[in-house]
Amino acid sequence: MTKKKVLVLSPLPEAIIQALLGSRVTGDEFEDVYVVPYKGSLKKELIEAVSDAHIIVGDYTNNIAMDAEVIRAANHCIFIQQPSTGFQHIDIDEAARVGIPVANIAGANTFAVAEHTIMLILACLKKLPLAHEKTKRVEWAQDEMPMHGVFELFAKTLGIIGIGRIGKEVAKRARPFGPHMIYYDVNRLTLQEEEELKVTYRPLDELVAESDVITIHVPLTPQTENMINADRIARMKPNAVIINVSRGAIVDEAALAHALKEGRIQGAGLDVFSTEPVGPENPMLDVTNVILTPHIAGATNESRVRIIDLTIDNVVRVLRRQEPVNIVNGIMPKASR
Repeated sequence: MTKKKVLVLSPLPEAIIQALLGSRVTGDEFEDVYVVPYKGSLKKELIEAVSDAHIIVGDYTNNIAMDAEVIRAANHCIFIQQPSTGFQHIDIDEAARVGIPVANIAGANTFAVAEHTIMLILACLKKLPLAHEKTKRVEWAQDEMPMHGVFELFAKTLGIIGIGRIGKEVAKRARPFGPHMIYYDVNRLTLQEEEELKVTYRPLDELVAESDVITIHVPLTPQTENMINADRIARMKPNAVIINVSRGAIVDEAALAHALKEGRIQGAGLDVFSTEPVGPENPMLDVTNVILTPHIAGATNESRVRIIDLTIDNVVRVLRRQEPVNIVNGIMPKASR
């Protein structure tokens, strides 16, 4: 029997993958599998590496792209498991055309991202970085801080763009703070779900105009790219705060930076950027009324364990000819159909 090659594109030590995989399969099953960590840097090396891989674990840093050419070169691949929620660096449509299922780890970092969102909302409203820096400089800004605008979330309008797993958890965590919550999603909730979450539907442009705080929780697609553009930013309230923990390209960074510098909106909290890692040319770096974090919203210790567990469990399911979870391109492994 031909041994099955599991190619790992993520920067994970081979020993860890071997140990985790070995802990979930029997000795006989493990004898039929070998793990290969990818160490190349050129596209031709990637094409060669995928050409004989049966299962591919994608790159969670999103730096190793699997475009149509790479997908077509994976002649023996029966499954691609992406160990992150985002999968924009994988051509899932081409994978569907050639019959390769692609899965992500949706849900594994939901709580972490929702908590990070609430943290950014409150930190922006309370001007936390400014208060922190002044206190460290031994500047007692107790009377000064209200002049910069320090606000409560209570009775504000919180606009949630995208009410999937993470959007729902944000709504649940925000509710005790007492905001009025509105949402936009291409798939509207049922009336019962809206009542349970205490959210009200709004068309996107209305949400943008009404909200004191806007938080984004949609995937990056051709439809959502540049969704928050200069025109929509111009519709926002002067006191508006915008939070993006989804994907950087959903927001026009240059337009946002310009609005923040001119004081046309109050602030922003960003965990994601159009180009990552952030380079010195990024327009957000010299903006003062913004909080920036390095794409860590979903990267808690607990969520990392869930991500690895789900990744390995899905690989094992496919090896055992069982149905995997979280398929994102509508294709099931041939052995699972």
